[in-house]
Amino acid sequence: MMTLDRYLIALALSVGALGPVPALAHAEDTPPPAAATAAGQPPASWFGPQRPPYKVETPIALVGGTVIDATGAAAKPGHTVLIDGGRIKAVGPDGSVAIPANARRFDARGMTVMPGLINSNQHVQLNPLYPAPAADLPIDELRARWQNNFSNMEKKAFVYLMQGVTTMRQTSGPAKQLLPVKRRIDAGEIAGPRIELGGALIMSPQHFKSYTEKNRTPAEAMDWLRNDFAYFVVDDVEKDLQPLMGPEFSYWKLYLTDEISGGSADGTLDFSDAQIQRIIEMGHAAGKKIDVHANATPEGFNRLLKFKIDTLEHPFEGGFLLDEKTIDGFAKNDVIVATLLRVRVAGAEHADDPNRFNETDYIMSSTPDDYRTLMTYRDRMLYNKRNPDHRGLAIYQPRASRSAMFGQSGPSLNDQLKARENSRENMRRFIKAGVKFSMGTDSTSFLNFQQDDPNALEMEYMVQMGMTPMQSIIASTRNGAEALGRQADLGTIEAGKVADVIVVAGDPLADIRAMRNVAVVIKDGIRYK
Repeated sequence: MMTLDRYLIALALSVGALGPVPALAHAEDTPPPAAATAAGQPPASWFGPQRPPYKVETPIALVGGTVIDATGAAAKPGHTVLIDGGRIKAVGPDGSVAIPANARRFDARGMTVMPGLINSNQHVQLNPLYPAPAADLPIDELRARWQNNFSNMEKKAFVYLMQGVTTMRQTSGPAKQLLPVKRRIDAGEIAGPRIELGGALIMSPQHFKSYTEKNRTPAEAMDWLRNDFAYFVVDDVEKDLQPLMGPEFSYWKLYLTDEISGGSADGTLDFSDAQIQRIIEMGHAAGKKIDVHANATPEGFNRLLKFKIDTLEHPFEGGFLLDEKTIDGFAKNDVIVATLLRVRVAGAEHADDPNRFNETDYIMSSTPDDYRTLMTYRDRMLYNKRNPDHRGLAIYQPRASRSAMFGQSGPSLNDQLKARENSRENMRRFIKAGVKFSMGTDSTSFLNFQQDDPNALEMEYMVQMGMTPMQSIIASTRNGAEALGRQADLGTIEAGKVADVIVVAGDPLADIRAMRNVAVVIKDGIRYK
């Protein structure tokens, strides 16, 4: 009779004879030398991601995959990507690239190798269960809610990286909360995307005043909201922007009001034309890209065409259709537009399918208190769905009587679906005009959950609205790097560039939904997944 020890030895030998078997668990012991182990198996160090502190350890060879380099070239099947010293060392057909003996190899046959995703509008400090910043709350409740948000930033950063995002533009503040997270990621202490900061949302005092009045912000919360949250209120353009001149901020984001037609060019209700022009001049002189958040009117979008802005956010409004002449203007000005359809349609899509929240991924990723809140939202959505033509229940009730956005009688389900279609049509118009896109999701804004993989969803939307899968991939990689001014180092798979590479289990050119299945994530030549 075979003993247990003899059985386990025989089993190990029989498995080894079949060739290398992928391992899911990380080897806890000290990795053996890179040479192959008994029975022809690769060393344990080949299996699983690296551990903190994260640093470049050995070369990495991704062998046998189909390479989409995002340069615009056709996909290249049967190719090897060699990574060494944090950079891409070589790319070529299998067998043509000399792989060092100590390199960790990953068999990418049947998979797609492509640049890491770059998200042009993403957040680690938001909670999708609540509108931001819920400015009508008492100061103690406001602080407690945001302290909870700040405590979860490292986890959110980890999730984004696991979804394939290797670089993200964190498009609001507060910088003093975000900088420590960025520095820990950069130092290799924790796993997360490379975070590009803009400091905060640059806001005029006129806009800040109208915003807080609309939301009935308590007087006791005004100082916190102005100085400790996401806003950077600029009273004096020449003096107040100096704190954003440092190298830790790669771009500036102008947050313009959506309350007015034409944007109040004289400065009555927002920055004047002269002030905007001066902010742009100062930013460009300091090497900053200029981004504009414009939840505006048709006239407000048209106003932006007179300025030399670099990137635009939130153009796919649900309340109106933007005219082709204005859209053509953004194309001619070579403005890179962050897609951001997900943030426009997430509420309507959840309202149309509220039972999505019953699924296990939401349960496992929520605290009991958060899941109770989510179930309350679901029940209100179910009520609205059963009465699709009637004014709906407000999903987020605390603000119900104070803002039209979350009014006591919220929009009907059918009204939400009509707004979704307007947003989709606006995106189609931008695509038809040939506007250059980068990928943005605005996650984790209200009802815009990480559990839905908003990055992959946004790429799916691009294809649904008229882009090819290759165009969607280029928007989510190369164009994102250009939006940051980092195209010399990031965004494509080419020798000499920073080794931000992902491996997708499937073929996104055949089915863009393969982007939901990111198998390997390498950032700066370090394997994190």
